[in-house]
Amino acid sequence: MGIVRIKKEDNYKYALWKIEEKLEDLLLTLNPTEKELFEIQKFRNKKRQKQNIAARLTLNTLGGKQIKLYYTKTGKPKCLGFDNISISHSYEYCIVIVSKYPIGIDIQYKNSNIIKLSSKFINSQEKQGLENINDIEKLHFIWCAKEAIYKTLNNEFCSFKKNIYINPKTNKTETTGLFQKMNKKINYKIYYEKLEDYFISIAKEKI
Repeated sequence: MGIVRIKKEDNYKYALWKIEEKLEDLLLTLNPTEKELFEIQKFRNKKRQKQNIAARLTLNTLGGKQIKLYYTKTGKPKCLGFDNISISHSYEYCIVIVSKYPIGIDIQYKNSNIIKLSSKFINSQEKQGLENINDIEKLHFIWCAKEAIYKTLNNEFCSFKKNIYINPKTNKTETTGLFQKMNKKINYKIYYEKLEDYFISIAKEKI
């Protein structure tokens, strides 16, 4: 299907690609260089190959031209066209965000198992702020927000439960977040969206 949404704000813009194409058609649309094709084929799983191609095509759409996407040794996506980018995939969707400032994005498909998993990422402060610890939507938004924050940290080792805090008192459109580890402390603005059964969170460092 291709791009289904483009959103522009003052400090960032993102595009969402719905992956319905065959692998061969995505490759034809991208027309990758030899280096790009080598990077794509590193993924043995065809689903992951399609997601990687969709990310490249989505980035090209945001840039209005072909942009070379590459990954650092820590796995962080980088490109020459934008100062900061973040990429996320979930099943049939790929989302890419670009900004002048450090930013992270995450998309997750709704899964009732998140209630069982919540003890691994919900801390005592967040639990106190939740009216219902089994609120599937809020749990997804918190998880997505923590994933989005983590993507701004250059894969720094940390605990989602101990080092990342999300204010659960949200109007489902925005809230605040905090990363704290030893003497390092970063405050975030968190933006929330929902698309069908998918949850999207954006984490932007407070300036």
